[in-house]
Amino acid sequence: MQDRVLGRYDGPTLRRLFDDAGILEVLRQKGFTDLEVVVDALGRALPHVLLQGSKHGERFLLLDGCIGEAVVRPAFFAQRGHSMPQPIDLAVVHWVREEDPTVSFAADRPALPLQDHPGLGILRRAFQVIARIAGELKMDGVASVPKFFHDAVIFYHSRLFLFLDGEEQGRFEALVRDLSTLDLRDASLAILTRLVRDDGGAVVNWVPGYQVFPLSSQLTAYFHAPEYAARVARAVAGWHFTVDLGAAAARAHGRSPA
Repeated sequence: MQDRVLGRYDGPTLRRLFDDAGILEVLRQKGFTDLEVVVDALGRALPHVLLQGSKHGERFLLLDGCIGEAVVRPAFFAQRGHSMPQPIDLAVVHWVREEDPTVSFAADRPALPLQDHPGLGILRRAFQVIARIAGELKMDGVASVPKFFHDAVIFYHSRLFLFLDGEEQGRFEALVRDLSTLDLRDASLAILTRLVRDDGGAVVNWVPGYQVFPLSSQLTAYFHAPEYAARVARAVAGWHFTVDLGAAAARAHGRSPA
């Protein structure tokens, strides 16, 4: 497999984009040196972008990202009451992880699921790089596949990523509403550990579709269309969720919930 992201961007090119976005300067201010960006395709289904740096005589992986592409056909939009004249091309962020391995979590900022170390504070700048790539390739938007509920919340609040399906967006907003009494970490863990139920008593499973930031006028128009807004509103009103406190208490005491 070619060591290029989306068939065009090799390590040195990506390093220049990271530099333009101010990422390398942020890392230098945190004490990292010998910053290097490589594209690793060996044994992978899709190439991974790896950003490495040195500190205190050790070498660290600071960012690991996997970007692919997807095409959404007009039929998807037609099924949701919207006429899309042509296929929609998306740059898809399948995976991104940025962390500072030289720092530990503070007591008042515990780890989110799958976090080993606190973040570096470069996620917004990394998004700028991805959006620039998508723009240069004339793509219609940037899509995320949020691995956890908290990932989706962060993307939604920071950059207004919206789920491509309006019904899924509405269900997600209902989850945010009904879990608002929990902090983000506990809300995400409650879903991950199958403690959240809908009003029919079914366990909520986190199986997300594409969460999208639009770039083109065609995709932006879809998200602003009355049909999309109506699907969101119906789902927000129709879905209600609760945390199964009995199951949570049983697990806390080492018992299996009934």
